[in-house]
Order: sequence, then structure tokens, then C-alpha cells
Amino acid sequence: MSTPTDPAVPDIDTRIRELPVRATLTEDALLLEVDLAGSEEQLWQAVTDPEVLARWSPVVPDRPLTSEGPALSREHPEEDPVTADVLEVAGTHALTHRWADATVGWVIEEGRLVMQTVLPEIEQAQYYAAGWQVCLAVLDAQLSGLDQERIVGMDAMEHGWEELRARYAVEFGHADGPAPGSEG
Repeated sequence: MSTPTDPAVPDIDTRIRELPVRATLTEDALLLEVDLAGSEEQLWQAVTDPEVLARWSPVVPDRPLTSEGPALSREHPEEDPVTADVLEVAGTHALTHRWADATVGWVIEEGRLVMQTVLPEIEQAQYYAAGWQVCLAVLDAQLSGLDQERIVGMDAMEHGWEELRARYAVEFGHADGPAPGSEG
């Protein structure tokens, strides 16, 4: 992999900010749709293979997410696990699994990734949308051949997460909630 030394290649903060994510809400779910670099096979590995997930995603399961059944996930190895049970798999293009209190569905069509997250409280959508936009930009950079480190959790705050969260709060018509770790 290479690093972005070419001025035509955006740095990660620019890539995060400008990634063309289409975000919509249903009554209980956040839908994110984005065209990413990479083949269908690469995208399938990106959402199912623990080693690949560990390079870009907060969902790092204890097994491949390629068959139905129990699974656990940790954002970082030292953290307590959360449920990541696989609920449904359709070939190598669709997957639904739990992620703690949420349910995440992935659908891959060519270079397009559609993610549906059923949330316990739809007002959390601004936080999820901002966080996933950061992660998806990292994945896009990696699939483009760049040597981009994973950015998850509080590290995302240094890469425009707060601005994204505020933008999504307005877009979704939700109250502008406090950033994680802040009082409010």
C-alpha cells in the first residue's frame, strides 16, 4: 500500500468529509448507501472477515460472519465483548447481524455498499452515521490502495466526527446532542 503523497489523493480528513454517503432514516433504522473502491469480493471480505474488519471497522468479531449463529465482537481486544450474532446470510452479497443493541444489515451490489442499522432509539442515528462515515472512508482509502490506519471510537473525534454528527443531526431533524465524553 502507498501513502497519499500525490496532491490529487485526498488526505483522510478530506476523504471522510467528502465521502458521498447517502443517509436516510426510516421509523427505526438508519440507512447508509455509498459507492466504494473495490470489487464485490473485497467488500464481502470487508464486512465478514475479522482480520479485514479489524483494519477499518468498530465491529471486530471472534469468527467470520459468513454463517448464521452466535458471535461476539470487540472494538478493541481489551474491551468486553458485545453480541454480534449472525441472523441471516444471503450468498456473498447480504448479511444481517447484531451489534450490541442494534441490528446491522449489509448489502453489496457491485461497488455499492448499503448498510441498514436498526437502532434501539432512532435519535442515536446522528452518532452512528458520523461514526460509520469515518469508518467507511477508511475502508475506501484502503480499497484504493492507501496505507490508512483504522479510526474508531474516540480517535474519530480528531478526524471531523463532531462536525459530521452535527450535520447529520440537522439533516435528520434531531436535537443536536452532546459529543461522547462531554457533559450535556
